[in-house]
Amino acid sequence: MTIFILNKIFLVIFLMCSLNCLNHIWDMIVRLREELPSKYQIAKGERFLLGFSISYIITTIFTGIIL
Repeated sequence: MTIFILNKIFLVIFLMCSLNCLNHIWDMIVRLREELPSKYQIAKGERFLLGFSISYIITTIFTGIIL
């Protein structure tokens, strides 16, 4: 039962990380498609969270979620 719950928690974290990355990609595309493209700037906390999200996705792709 504990492993089942942990797998669900890891799946939710994976989905949240994926949505976070998609949100930043969408923001980047919107800014690039503007008539006068602006520089894509994100705050320090958002940058840390984006880095964590990307690293978690890459780690999950290569190793999977193994309990």
